Amino acid sequence: MTRSAATKSPLSALSAEERAIDAFELLSDETRLAILVALWEEYEPFEAETGLRFSELYARVGTGDSGQFSYHLDRLDGQFVDATDEGYELSEMGLRFVQTVLAGAGIEEPDLGPARVDTTCTLCGGAVEILYEGDYLYILCTDCDGLWTEPGDRSHGHLGKFSLEPAGVSGRSPNEIYTAAWVSTFRKLYSMIEGVCPICSGPVERTLDVCDDHGPDGTCPSCGHRERVVARLRCPVCKEGAQSTAGSIAKYHPAVVGFYHDHGLALQHDIDDFETLVQRLNLGRTAVTVLSDEPPHVAVVIEIDGDRIRVELDETLSVVDIEE
Repeated sequence: MTRSAATKSPLSALSAEERAIDAFELLSDETRLAILVALWEEYEPFEAETGLRFSELYARVGTGDSGQFSYHLDRLDGQFVDATDEGYELSEMGLRFVQTVLAGAGIEEPDLGPARVDTTCTLCGGAVEILYEGDYLYILCTDCDGLWTEPGDRSHGHLGKFSLEPAGVSGRSPNEIYTAAWVSTFRKLYSMIEGVCPICSGPVERTLDVCDDHGPDGTCPSCGHRERVVARLRCPVCKEGAQSTAGSIAKYHPAVVGFYHDHGLALQHDIDDFETLVQRLNLGRTAVTVLSDEPPHVAVVIEIDGDRIRVELDETLSVVDIEE
């Protein structure tokens, strides 16, 4: 093996764009990471000047060689750091990077075993628990099979699985964590339904998947879901993804939002809206009928207090018909 082959960066084998690979390499140095953290500590979202002059930044980072420090700062300039007349400040990319690290690795991993939530399973009325594991919050029914099974896992009735940073769990009660997970997911779904990735602002591919071998009762052994129809949304740029029921997708249409409003139910919530959120999940029942397998085309009927609204979705999750 030649020396050049032995020392070649593993990143060179990746198919990612060159600028993305350069960004990974830029962040592999401790001094550069320290520069980003120092600038973040100075940053305030509503202040005009939030940067540091070279001398102030150098003093905060505390590296011994000003020449080496200047080299590392220059490498960051233009991607993660912006040079201004007043000094240096985080670029939007640099800010997002530090925020992501702090929301995840920057907070001690919460210890949240199964914890009871003050609601019941919408499928069977059983007790509901939440479990935080591997940056995911699982909502579980203790009595039934739930909406789907995790691969290789037949021991829990899964009602929800949400990507949630440790910051979303730390310092909150089980009810608040439950609400935060739903609210965060609603916002993510809304953005993706609108065609904008909430992570990178890229485009979103929206598909409606119908299981051809769906079982009649419980979770299907073929697809692992209780529902025959699953809505999937995926960003081809950063690969952010989300999946949901067709009923949940239909609830984002303005006509359905108005239908809920007319029946005293809000489709917007905050961390103190646990009871309203439970109302939304319990009272807004949906029934999905497959109108066509190929291309997928479904009708979603939402009924509240004897009133109903019917929404048709095509294979791209677009609403093609409304009947009130």
